[in-house]
Amino acid sequence: MQADNSLLLGLDTAGSSCSVAIMDKGQVLASRIETMRRGQSERLLPIVQEILDEAGKELLDMAGFAVTTGPGGFTGVRIGLAAAQGFALACDKQLVGVNNFKVLARGVTSVEKAADTQIVVIIDAKRADLFVQSFDSKLNPLTEPFAALPENLSDLLPEGNLLLVGGGIDQAYDDLIKAGRKIAISTSFANADAQNLLLCAVEHQLFDGKNKSVEPLYLRAPDVSLPKNKPTF
Repeated sequence: MQADNSLLLGLDTAGSSCSVAIMDKGQVLASRIETMRRGQSERLLPIVQEILDEAGKELLDMAGFAVTTGPGGFTGVRIGLAAAQGFALACDKQLVGVNNFKVLARGVTSVEKAADTQIVVIIDAKRADLFVQSFDSKLNPLTEPFAALPENLSDLLPEGNLLLVGGGIDQAYDDLIKAGRKIAISTSFANADAQNLLLCAVEHQLFDGKNKSVEPLYLRAPDVSLPKNKPTF
């Protein structure tokens, strides 16, 4: 299957938003992104239907589906994966996954990219630490995805100028300045956009017709309280 000649639907619920887009022959037909801290499970399917109606398409028209794999909120990541897996199974079409670091880096404008500047994607982990990955100006990874406390972040990044993107910038900014890093902040949206998700999937030729397992990217265990042991009498 040639992805750039096919109808594709992408969705993201991993972060603090809900985003859906439809692409045909490499062009976005319709897209929507709504910022929300929670409630993706209630809004996702209505947004999908709204986008299908706007594009004049049906779910069964899709040739493939793409979903963000995290990191992000545990529940949000699972909501997106479950929905996308259900769509792909029902339509008997391929499902591919792209992590949120790549999607956010893809959203940086060409004007902001410079050969001597690395793109640092910082995702709010909803705790003291941050989820981070660094890319060069051509979006090649400079680091693996990692979790770090803000005060340790500078030491874990390559040397050079930094262009920050993502929802965790405010938590990292002061510590990076104190470390003497020269930084700029991207004007791109802080949450993953399903348009950029689909562009990543097409540009990396992920839609090859081969069924692959799509797994969530977790950089730490979910916040779950285990039940206390019952007393033994």
